[in-house]
Amino acid sequence: MFNLTIHKWIGDREEAMTLLDTHLAWMRAQQRSGTIIAAGPTVDRELGIILLRHMSRDEVDAIFNTDPFVVGGYRSYEVIAWDAHHVLGIGGFDTKSVTAMVEADEAADS
Repeated sequence: MFNLTIHKWIGDREEAMTLLDTHLAWMRAQQRSGTIIAAGPTVDRELGIILLRHMSRDEVDAIFNTDPFVVGGYRSYEVIAWDAHHVLGIGGFDTKSVTAMVEADEAADS
């Protein structure tokens, strides 16, 4: 299971930009560690979207509680647990395969 996060501006965005370099350095460190898989803003720059590797909700919160934008009170985030089965044409494309993946994930979480 992956975690998809949606980030919303809650503070003064102009003021937040003073932390942009620090935030980008934080993002780079998270990507280099393998925590963040993909990230970027929506076209209108109203939201940020970040895809994280498999981890618990507590781990997600621990990571984002170190994001300079979150720590500074400029952004909030929503976590969506995502049970991705198909990535770049790889994965089960029949009921038997998807059922087996779900059962394997459930067994691993037990």
